[in-house]
Amino acid sequence: MTLHTQTFPAGDASTRSVPLTVVLVHGAGEHSGRYGHVLEKLNAHGISVITGDLPGHGRSGGISGHVETFDEYLDAVSEWMRLAEQQSGPQGHVMIVGHSMGGLVTSRYLQERGEQHSTLIGAVLSSPCLKLVIEVPAWKKSLANLLNSLAPRLRMASGIKPSDVSRHPTVVSQYGSDPLMGTKVSVRWFHELNAAMEQAVTKADSISIPLLVMQAGQDRLVDANIAPVFYNKLPAHDLNKFVPYHNLYHELFNEPERDEVLETTVEWLTSCQNAAVGM
Repeated sequence: MTLHTQTFPAGDASTRSVPLTVVLVHGAGEHSGRYGHVLEKLNAHGISVITGDLPGHGRSGGISGHVETFDEYLDAVSEWMRLAEQQSGPQGHVMIVGHSMGGLVTSRYLQERGEQHSTLIGAVLSSPCLKLVIEVPAWKKSLANLLNSLAPRLRMASGIKPSDVSRHPTVVSQYGSDPLMGTKVSVRWFHELNAAMEQAVTKADSISIPLLVMQAGQDRLVDANIAPVFYNKLPAHDLNKFVPYHNLYHELFNEPERDEVLETTVEWLTSCQNAAVGM
């Protein structure tokens, strides 16, 4: 399977005494091409970026909206982490920024593979997908479990409406017309997502690096109430920070207030690195 990957070095824009590279992980059904303004902001502050499309998304290979196991996403992040460590060098630092399902992937990665990386010093979660807004009835869960065995690749509409992701009309219009957006998810994907969400919250106390958790208060896709529960389970760390954006929709980086969100992100990334180098 091909994994679409892109590298955006800060180059001459970097005035950092220690190189910093961010691995950017997108959400479900979307792709890394929607984050141009985010990587430009990071590059402008001397931060290199490694990003790409998760399996079954955008320009990457695989069946759209399907994985056999959630570890396929963790494997993709492993590859991007390898490139990020090459970019920053042995004395540099690496951080991860994950949005929505990308935040879930980031959480599970930190829990299962984070200890493998001595250069990994922090992560940012944007409206992390830790619980869905819509509660699935018990009979549907039973049916999904049955289909997971009989027809795991059966795909159904994801049910995400463009108007649910952002209050910005241009973002909503582009979301609905983007040919790289996925609109269906498989039974196996749904099963793996649910298992990963449960594990992420249960194992929150195993994350050893500091986190910035930002949550949209008017989130129509993920349950905004679960992010603080997850956050409060994290091991105590002076750099841990929870930022609620009470009036914003799910895609914090695509809301009309995105400049404020990006500024918060960059400031925290910088403070985290400053702490790591003892400044």
